Amino acid sequence: MILRGVRVVELATFVFGPAAGTVMADFGADVVKVEHPVTGDPYRYLYRMKPLPECEENYCWILDSRGKRSLALDCKREEGRTIAADLAATADVLITNLHPSVLAALRMRYEDLAPRAPRLVYAHATGYGEVGPEAEKPGYDATAWWARSGMMDAVRPAGGEPALATPAMGDHPSAMTLLAGILLALRHRDQTGRGAKVSTSLMANGVWANSIYVQAALCGAPAFRPVSHATTPNALVSPYQTADGRYFYLALIQEEGEWSRLVEAIERGDLADDPRFATLPERRRNAGALVAILDEVFRAAPLSAWRERLDRHKITFGVIARGEEAPADAQMLANHLFREIEGGGGRRVVDSPIWISGVEKTPARRAPEIGEHGREVLRELGYAESRIQDLVGSGVVRAP
Repeated sequence: MILRGVRVVELATFVFGPAAGTVMADFGADVVKVEHPVTGDPYRYLYRMKPLPECEENYCWILDSRGKRSLALDCKREEGRTIAADLAATADVLITNLHPSVLAALRMRYEDLAPRAPRLVYAHATGYGEVGPEAEKPGYDATAWWARSGMMDAVRPAGGEPALATPAMGDHPSAMTLLAGILLALRHRDQTGRGAKVSTSLMANGVWANSIYVQAALCGAPAFRPVSHATTPNALVSPYQTADGRYFYLALIQEEGEWSRLVEAIERGDLADDPRFATLPERRRNAGALVAILDEVFRAAPLSAWRERLDRHKITFGVIARGEEAPADAQMLANHLFREIEGGGGRRVVDSPIWISGVEKTPARRAPEIGEHGREVLRELGYAESRIQDLVGSGVVRAP
């Protein structure tokens, strides 16, 4: 396990920061999650929020907290802050998403910890960045990544309402950016012997995800305005409905080579000879007419038939899948996108999306209860049993 021996302290809530810790745990790091002794991480309760799917199992917590240990600590009290600093001094990496002012009050900024832990890699995940007028502004991926970046506006059809974000759709890819920064900083430490501070934000990752449109704006291109299926300027990059009410996304990016194969696949050779569609410029000028024809064609057969025919003719398309279909998706299963939770009675979890040849991932251990590992973590820090009992008795630490 490539990260065995690396200790990560996770002073973070919800998804953006903690998901990076999850991937590190998958590759063998010891991840100690510091959370509130009464409520724990509020992410524990997200699965109850509407309109998320109802389930007796806490699937959000299973997904992003597997393989970690929990230390439930009241960092607002002096004893709690001392423990947090002691823990950070033993860590290779600290991940946090607390606001700069909160970190200052807790004395848990990089500049507070680095003198005692000069090899520490300090990773700060924020909503809108560490400086500027919105540095203290609360930010979730739906607001700072999806809405602020312009993607929320860009993906809606012309005249339609803004599209809602799916849960953590920006958090998980942003966590991979944070992970990359952490690993780069660990490499920097290998070269120099010194730790470093890593930072990234949901806003920065949203702009990066939407960077083609943003770069167009930087280059002075006209502002992008959403189009609808019926008014698209490109009929060959658009979604289509099938006879059974399903949809797929046609994506003929290399159109010159694929157009002839498409007319064969749909058995409409007449379109190849139609002067409205004979060349790429003509297909653009007559996109509305081509959409209307393709709508009629694709509504004549079910999705299964179109999958077979389009695949046979090597047409680039993607089924617009439903989330509940993923656990039985043959291609996902073949590529091991899910794995069993250790001791979970066959329950599976979505795997982290990185595989390294010759490197095994650690077993997917169940997500911890609040403070489940408090006593053992304090023992590892050298705290005497009597001191641990005093901390538990006073409520500074919650432990079984």
